[in-house]
Amino acid sequence: MSAYTAAIELGADMLEADVRLSRDGRLILLHDSTVDRTTDGRGEVGDFTWSQLRQLDGGSWFAAEFAGERVPCLDELFDLADAAGVRLCLEAKGESDDARTVVAVAVASALVERRRLECDVLASFDHGALATAAGTTPGLCTAPERLPERGQLNPSDLVAQARRIGAEIIQHHHADLVGKSVDAVHEAGMELWVWPTTSPEDIARAVALGADGLMGGDVLAMKDTLSSLRPAPGLGHDDRHSTR
Repeated sequence: MSAYTAAIELGADMLEADVRLSRDGRLILLHDSTVDRTTDGRGEVGDFTWSQLRQLDGGSWFAAEFAGERVPCLDELFDLADAAGVRLCLEAKGESDDARTVVAVAVASALVERRRLECDVLASFDHGALATAAGTTPGLCTAPERLPERGQLNPSDLVAQARRIGAEIIQHHHADLVGKSVDAVHEAGMELWVWPTTSPEDIARAVALGADGLMGGDVLAMKDTLSSLRPAPGLGHDDRHSTR
């Protein structure tokens, strides 16, 4: 939670978080499928109950000053976002199609319950999971990650991926982005978000190509670069590149 709080204080207007399920069905925030890398525990995330996950030290791996930092749950992030007035991009994670679908549907339901359906976005590399969640939750905004993740892709294929599941946004790695892709997405009435735009050079290039949103781990770099570029896209904080 310290990373999310710091990102807000630095000026991010959107936070990205990876969502998984604990063994007892709690929506928790963790990128990896195991707790090994970022906590003092060992094992698959799905083998731990929420109370067991809460006992783990999730901060010492990063720096001594964060010793005792706990694995957060989605409700905590909702509370922070409500208080700060920021939006969320929540990525459904899981080790199988079924697992990701369960997470996606559960997150969509949570957005309805927390009355955040109109401001938050559900993302995933699993387009089928997003489609299922959208089918169960009218009004859900989805932002699939383009497939394949890297390499060149025909602009029409990029648009087709988003259209296939009724998405309003498609995410794209900045290094493979070309102007024709941005134009095609805009002509289709959708937005294109790029990641991980962390260096000033990458941020400036993405803006020049017409990206609608930037996702990266260095909020100050994004803020400072955007301040010199007008008009500028939204400023987001991507936990993939700074909180783990």
